[in-house]
Amino acid sequence: MTQTMPNHYSHSFALNLEKIPTRKSDRIALQILYPGIIFGLFLVLLGVFELLNSFKDNSTDFDFIPENNEVIYPPFLNPTFFDIVIILIGSGIVISLLFSYIRYKKIFFDGKKVQIIYRPVFGAKKVVKESIENYEGVRFRIEFFQFGFMNKNKYIIELCHKNPQKIAPLYISTKSKNIRKIWEYYAQKLNLPTLVLTDEGVVRREITDLNKSLLEMIEEGKFVNSYDEHEPLPPSIAYVRKRDKTVIKARKIFWDAYNILVGFCLLILGSILIYAAYHHNLTVNHFSSSFTWGLYVVGAAIIASSIFVLFRKDKIVVKKDKIVLVHKFMLFSHKNTEIKKRDIEAVDVTVNPATGRFFLSIISDERTAIFGKKIPIEELRWVKKFLINEVVNSQKLSSL
Repeated sequence: MTQTMPNHYSHSFALNLEKIPTRKSDRIALQILYPGIIFGLFLVLLGVFELLNSFKDNSTDFDFIPENNEVIYPPFLNPTFFDIVIILIGSGIVISLLFSYIRYKKIFFDGKKVQIIYRPVFGAKKVVKESIENYEGVRFRIEFFQFGFMNKNKYIIELCHKNPQKIAPLYISTKSKNIRKIWEYYAQKLNLPTLVLTDEGVVRREITDLNKSLLEMIEEGKFVNSYDEHEPLPPSIAYVRKRDKTVIKARKIFWDAYNILVGFCLLILGSILIYAAYHHNLTVNHFSSSFTWGLYVVGAAIIASSIFVLFRKDKIVVKKDKIVLVHKFMLFSHKNTEIKKRDIEAVDVTVNPATGRFFLSIISDERTAIFGKKIPIEELRWVKKFLINEVVNSQKLSSL
């Protein structure tokens, strides 16, 4: 099976198999398209208004007004240049969103054959067809995507084929609730095995093994508990055992090119914001000045929240009967996902071929927890074996 992954456009997609024949379009959602276009047009109009105002009186509302013989500093950026940049950013947002809406895929399924119609931004449509019998299985994968400065997860269930152009989406969501149950539903409906790509290759489950817990798979000899308590603790993993719980977390924040780029952008934006706010004339009392100060406040809030997200660390809290994933920020912690041990059906080190990153996924029918997106693969394997052993031991103790 090829590891080439197609690009799906939706963030919310579900092919209805209850009514055959069925069809569904895979394209950008209107709830993302319309607000984005409105925001882009707002930036364009704001830039045009300021630009025309500067042509009219050779100044803009972003200029600094002298008062009481105070020392006047020149603007950090030329106002006309700033206006043009705002117009270009707004225009870019609008154009990219319109292109995203023009581009789409249409999926048709009549119970025997799958047909996919590709509509590119430029050029003619392309149609591919394939019999459902020639698909290898129903694959589940998690794709990371950028939402501004935020890194979010997209949960994808798709019909897997050796030819990437014949891979058809079945379900796409940014929410992990019931994702394994939905995955198994599509596999059962189509009478195909489930597939997931891990560090050890493709993991395949036949229809007869669906809905079995991790412990049941181990008892039937279809999975092995390979944890070795004498194996040394990985160097970048912190392990703390307390009276009623065990905590596993990374000792440090792992930085990559994305983190460095975002950090640099935040530094530049923060410097500009501080400089502009410091030299802004507080005595100007009209709408534009109030609006400008409102932009400063919103910008400061966005930068602050982005810094919090950038320095977030995840930790796994293992309790007697459950596993909890916690997001730890600089000043507080937030419980993200909680899964009962008895409900866990898989713990895998999964790869995202689009980025080459490995991460740990803990999956039950109703929930999915993601941990260690940037932790080295060997250390993720140790965490995987430790968690599987914890699940097995807790189930054995409960049966005594």
